[in-house]
Amino acid sequence: MNKFKTLVLVLFSSTALLVASCSKNNDEPEPDKPVTLTISTVADLDGTGRDVYYNLSKNAEVTGTDIASNKWDIKFTATSIFVNGGTSGTGTTQAQVVNNTFADLKTAPADGYKTDATGANAITGWYTYTAETAPQHAILAVPGKIILIKTSDGKYAKLEMKSYYKGNPDTTTPAFADLATRPASRFYTFRFAYQADGSTTLQ
Repeated sequence: MNKFKTLVLVLFSSTALLVASCSKNNDEPEPDKPVTLTISTVADLDGTGRDVYYNLSKNAEVTGTDIASNKWDIKFTATSIFVNGGTSGTGTTQAQVVNNTFADLKTAPADGYKTDATGANAITGWYTYTAETAPQHAILAVPGKIILIKTSDGKYAKLEMKSYYKGNPDTTTPAFADLATRPASRFYTFRFAYQADGSTTLQ
């Protein structure tokens, strides 16, 4: 009789442990899916007196011998933005500029991209030059102009230029209007979303 009671107790305990284990496993949250879309802001990228090469996947400037490779995506030269393709680089990067907002542009278009050609960059129209209109002789980013980029390795990104001046200043102030107090130019501020999984999803 004692052996029978012991056997029943063992079976009962094993069953309870099994139920508790299953219940615990069911309560555990599922692991998070890997994040492939990254949104970054680059502030005051210094292009004073030089070209600046940038890699979107690494969110980093490219220097040295790597500028002669496909390791960069876009290049800033004064007010011009070049892509690593066509006449501007050894890669196959392409781009286009569309009218939209950064938030509303949720999917990259499948076509419409082009590489740089002589006298015809893929990226144009991102800024206006004010000439004699106040604030005089200023480079102002145009709101609603979004740059779409298809990188050499087939990844998609959207990019919005925010400022051409150090500190992303308020361009409506007297201090900016005055050329004597206007912040230095060729300091690029922009934000971009980079989709690492190769899909066209940009939200």
